[in-house]
Amino acid sequence: MSLKIIEPPKLVAHRIAESEHDPIEAALYEYFLSGNGLFVRAKRREFSVSLPLNLQKIRGLPNASVGISWKRPRISKSLWWEILQHARNKDASSDFKEEVYLIYWDDISQTWNWKAAGRNSSSVTTIADDSLPEYSECCIELHTHPPGANHFSSADDRDELGKFRIFAILTDVHEQPKIRFRCGVYEYLVPIPAAWVGEMPDGIIDLNEIEAIVEMLS
Repeated sequence: MSLKIIEPPKLVAHRIAESEHDPIEAALYEYFLSGNGLFVRAKRREFSVSLPLNLQKIRGLPNASVGISWKRPRISKSLWWEILQHARNKDASSDFKEEVYLIYWDDISQTWNWKAAGRNSSSVTTIADDSLPEYSECCIELHTHPPGANHFSSADDRDELGKFRIFAILTDVHEQPKIRFRCGVYEYLVPIPAAWVGEMPDGIIDLNEIEAIVEMLS
């Protein structure tokens, strides 16, 4: 009797599109060459992503899907509102300190939950407490920024590279709140619109969307 050898999935794969809905097969992530460009694709239990690295058209290949495909409900506006209210009530605007929020799916309640998890926080820096069980379950990691700090910092880049989750910054929490998202797929940090993640409450500005509109009109 011969034994059938099952090959483990590749950690990183390189594939050419055969259809628009080719499954993701790599254990970590894969480069996916398609008619609408080069994509990095990966999956985890909450979602799968297909993010553009280069949108150069290639004739003769089917297009790849673009965006996030959720295996759980998208994040509701009420959860974002709860986080905003916590950030506003935590410190006065004159004594602002950054905070980290971990957003994770709870299998028991079958809902999205969040937890404030910052440590060593100051007015310009914080770090997530990675000893918390919620940290390993985290799907989205959001942290607040001081007023006017509308971009991810170089320190954020260092902290977030090497992980596969969605990241966000929330700034100007006491005045006109603004949010910016990106998806980290290990060595890549790709900006994404807030609409890919969930519905934002009225009054929270999606910085990536605003910048995309400005670029289109310029």
